[in-house]
Amino acid sequence: MPGTTHPLDPLDAARDRLQVRRRRLVDERDAFDRFCRRVETLPTAEAVDVPDAVLAVTTRTERGPSALRAAYDGTVMTVPHIDDEDASVPAFDDLLSEATRAELRWAARLTPGLQAAVLDDATAAHERRVDRIRAVDAELASLDRTEAVARDLLAVESSADAAADDEARLASLDRRCRRHAARRRATLANREDADAPALPPDFYADLDEDPVLSVIDAVRDLLPRATERAD
Repeated sequence: MPGTTHPLDPLDAARDRLQVRRRRLVDERDAFDRFCRRVETLPTAEAVDVPDAVLAVTTRTERGPSALRAAYDGTVMTVPHIDDEDASVPAFDDLLSEATRAELRWAARLTPGLQAAVLDDATAAHERRVDRIRAVDAELASLDRTEAVARDLLAVESSADAAADDEARLASLDRRCRRHAARRRATLANREDADAPALPPDFYADLDEDPVLSVIDAVRDLLPRATERAD
């Protein structure tokens, strides 16, 4: 029926948003990889002493090696979601550390040291995306485990079989469900005994409820026989 919801709907919604996030992170990871490879090919030259007047004109017109910015604009700034309102791709200046920005501001040429500093900052940005992709994959796996637990519970309840062995299985599955919820709470609290990495807080920051706990609670609410016995 239109408007009818299923207890597992929050898991599907969570998967949808995580898949979008993962696709964006992969695009950014690959873009930073391309940027690093392009920077590595740029010619470098050692710094030389030049008159202040000449240096001032050079830095005013180029604001440091323009090839770096061109490489960034041609790689990282071309990710498909760059124009979306919630895009988090940094501008070139925001990518760089304060020390690197200061060096770039007055550089008349791309020195090996400046090249290495930019590569360090870009590599750090690349690795942050790699870590975030791992976090998304871990959360997708957690959603799959939650669905398996919930479906097992729903399957037993929907059988409408009051046999003693089904009752025992239902109670056993409910205990499994509660253990899963306890592990989830440990993950959300970033406790040392959690068996999954800490969940980045922005994954579900705009939701009123965590989707995993929401589904577990919804499924247990459909199982009065198990919950009454367990509680």
